[in-house]
Formats: sequence, structure tokens, C-alpha cells
Amino acid sequence: MPESLSAEALPGLIGDGALIAIGGAGLQRKPMRLLRALVAAGRRELRVMSFLGSLDVELLLAAGAVAELHSAGVSLDAAGLAPHYRAARERGSVRFVEWSEGTLLCALEAAARGVPSLPTWQALDTDLPALNPWLREGRDPFTGAAVMNVRALRPDFALLHVAAVDEAGYAYLDGDLAYDGAMARAAGEVIVSHDQRRGGEPRLAALSRLWIDATVHAPHGAWPTGCHPLSGVDSAGVAAWASAGQEATVALLEPPA
Repeated sequence: MPESLSAEALPGLIGDGALIAIGGAGLQRKPMRLLRALVAAGRRELRVMSFLGSLDVELLLAAGAVAELHSAGVSLDAAGLAPHYRAARERGSVRFVEWSEGTLLCALEAAARGVPSLPTWQALDTDLPALNPWLREGRDPFTGAAVMNVRALRPDFALLHVAAVDEAGYAYLDGDLAYDGAMARAAGEVIVSHDQRRGGEPRLAALSRLWIDATVHAPHGAWPTGCHPLSGVDSAGVAAWASAGQEATVALLEPPA
């Protein structure tokens, strides 16, 4: 059964330089409470994977915690560009590894299966391999067809947020699991924050306790991103961050009392 932790205990598990995969997508279900705990502990040189990043990436960049970022895109959706992400790309202050969603998913699947790489048709005839050392074109040994070989990318930790967990550690949410399942299977350790406890119905769980190492009770733990059906995106909070631009600081992402 997964261990129950406090958010404050998380930095004791995750040291500087770790590769962390952040769950959720866009402005939905980002584990912001867990990320704030890492920032408060002064973590540095983190390698970060966020399929479709938003305020998760912005928070870590604003704190100076990121050395390397793997993503298929980072934005604030309707609020516009992500200011710290844009600045980091323009300055080259963070190593950025460009992925498509499909190739990044393939990299996780390879890690989950314990193989060094997997072939896909994603990103063929594109410039992506020139930008990403985890990608290499080749030929299928059986048919000779062109394939893209994708090297496994295994996160040290996956940090996820869901609406609820039960006493046995099964995770529940209404809506899209996004890429969280692949992250959970690929990562060395999986920590899941949650808003609520609920009664156990394992057949309805979005993520089995078999893939979860620890849970963290964190009411409103995704704020200001949303967690359906409990809370929507705090559009005003996102807009405030976007308006502040590169002057936005981690204090803007402290939840209201």
C-alpha cells in the first residue's frame, strides 16, 4: 500500500538534479503544492519533464530550479505566452529538449517496458531529430521501412495530482488522465497528491495503487490549475501571472488563505 506523506517531506526524497515528470496537461491537474514544496526547500538543477506545461514549468523556472526541460510545449492557454519559459528559451539559460507529444510518450513507454528504445513513425521527415538527441532515424530490420528510434527516458520521480484517493491508495479522477498513466509506469517512484479521501471502488480507479509509491493529502493542491470536478482553473490567478511577465515571482503562486 502506498505510504502517506506530507508535502513538506517531499524534498527529503527528491534531491538536486533529479529528473521529475510532472503530470496533468496544460492548466489541468498540475501538482502545484508538491512543486511549491520543492521550491521552498531550494531544490536546484532539476531535470523536468512536462508534456504540456503551464504554471508548473513557470513556477520552477521563476525559482531558478530548472537545469533541463523536456516538453512538447509550454503556454498559459487563453492567458497567452508563459513569460519565464519564453525568457529561458530566448536566453538559452536552460537546456531545452524539443519533443512532439507522440515521441515523448514513446520515450516513456520504452522506459516502462525496460527497453533501451522503441521505434515509431512519429517525427519522420522533420527537423526534430536535429534538436533532440533522444531521437534517431533508422530502418526496421524486418521490412526496411524508415522508423524513428526513440531512446527511453526514465524519470526518477513522477509527481501527479488527482481529485481523490482511497484508504488503499487507489487514485480517482473525473476526466482525462492525460499522460499520467505512462509517467507512473515509467518513473522510479510515483508521488500522488490529492484533494480528498473517498471510499474505495478499485474498479473505478484511474490509477492503480500498484503504480503509486506515496500519496500526499493536499486540498486545492492543483491551484491555480484546475482539478475537475472539484475546481476549475483560477483564470484571474493565471492572468495575474501572465500580466506580471518576467517580474512574476513564486509569491504569486501562493494559494489564498
